[in-house]
Amino acid sequence: MYKVFFVFIFIVIIGIYLFLNLGKFIDVSKEPVKSDIIVSLGGDYSGCRIREALHLYKQGFSISGKFMYTSRDSVSSSIDKSESRKQYLLNNEVRAKDIVHVRKEMVFNTMEEVLFIKKYMLFHNYKSVLIVSHPQHSRRIQTFAKYIADYKKYGLDLHIASCHPRWWNAAKYYENETSFKVTIQEFLKLVYNLLKYNPLMIQYTNYYKSDKEKLWDDEIRNKIN
Repeated sequence: MYKVFFVFIFIVIIGIYLFLNLGKFIDVSKEPVKSDIIVSLGGDYSGCRIREALHLYKQGFSISGKFMYTSRDSVSSSIDKSESRKQYLLNNEVRAKDIVHVRKEMVFNTMEEVLFIKKYMLFHNYKSVLIVSHPQHSRRIQTFAKYIADYKKYGLDLHIASCHPRWWNAAKYYENETSFKVTIQEFLKLVYNLLKYNPLMIQYTNYYKSDKEKLWDDEIRNKIN
């Protein structure tokens, strides 16, 4: 009886510890590092990611001078009154020839973004990438690059910088409703995608069925710089 009680207490303590530290686990973003290319990921409804990516770009963090952004071209009105991310970048002195837009049709989710970026880097002989996203998104990006896309095997260095949303506090994520919600969502997405993209399940995904690898090869060779 006592053994069962102590096991229960141990599990509760571990559960509380994991809950309190989930924000720190999810957020693995670091200080930005100069890289061959800078990327602002999609899902940026507030404009947080592209604003920070542009800030780092102007500071010279893209060695090649290229600025990649993924998914939809529309921006939040909180950025400015531009009609698109591309126009926003052009208005801020990024040359058109240095802007690389990876359309929503090309990359459906974070996993596909990570895989596409890898293919783009290998095609252009880039060795490093600085990805800008929300802090709670960083663990998922890092995990996909490390365990599924296998960046290290191909000699690719991944750096992830945060766009610093005001509501985020990794140590006390549970004190803010938005922070709490996105942390739980990110953890569940991480588990779901690791299951979905493992060798046993990947054949059932849209990525596998649509032969995205060939589609990306054609896109990189013929349509984007």
